[in-house]
Amino acid sequence: MFKQDGILTRSDLLSVPGVRHGFSARAGGVSTLPHTASLNLADGLGDDAETVRKNKEIFARAVSGGAWGGESTVAAHQIHSARVRLLTRENAGEGYDRTAGEDGDGFVTAEPGVMPVIRTADCAPILFAGLREDGGSVIAAVHAGWRGTVAGIAAEAVSWMVRLGCSRTSIRAAIGPRIGFCCYEVGEDFAAAVRQARGSGFAARHIRTVPGAAAGSRPHADLAGMNCEILAEAGIGADQIDISPACTMCDEAYYSHRRMKGVRGVMGAGIVICAE
Repeated sequence: MFKQDGILTRSDLLSVPGVRHGFSARAGGVSTLPHTASLNLADGLGDDAETVRKNKEIFARAVSGGAWGGESTVAAHQIHSARVRLLTRENAGEGYDRTAGEDGDGFVTAEPGVMPVIRTADCAPILFAGLREDGGSVIAAVHAGWRGTVAGIAAEAVSWMVRLGCSRTSIRAAIGPRIGFCCYEVGEDFAAAVRQARGSGFAARHIRTVPGAAAGSRPHADLAGMNCEILAEAGIGADQIDISPACTMCDEAYYSHRRMKGVRGVMGAGIVICAE
């Protein structure tokens, strides 16, 4: 279950000892422009660099319960891929006080004090936590737009966590606020791309008409459902997955690329190992 905790929402399922996480909305920051107010976490959207830096610091402190600031964060230029990077302490601060590292859409680490941050404004952020046999934690974070989703980025994160010593039964995943099935209207080109990537059965299960819609209405896509099926194929059961009920397009508490017609800020999802 997702619960509000200050400026963030958190999933009970990821309440792993020594691990802190959180998903932001719009509130709680210092941006004052109408379209970025107030916790915009990305440069290049209208805010000056110092404003964004302050927001990143606020976010990191909120995620970690004050244990870590922006110097712990790692953010990348997201490219709608299935690329997951392994992070070490040397990566901390990328995209905060120094240039971002390699492009990609996911991170995994077993090191304390390294906070992967995913930025979204309709795509699905997914955070993961798992345990190694020695009791140490492994965390991951991925940006799952529809392209990354059907390319299997969620399964790639699980694969990395297993390589780092996690059992699949220990892994928990939380799918954060994103554009919901209620609002994610798509066209035939979208459906064709999904069919090509994952088969007609997968497409039929997750691209369908909203119940009660008028005849001739366009189908909608279910990002959360797609990722749940892909996680199931990777050995992660339904009881190991938590799904936020929030739709970023329905709820004006969130930035939404679609609702705001591209003139908007960016939210964050972060996770960090604070202690072993």
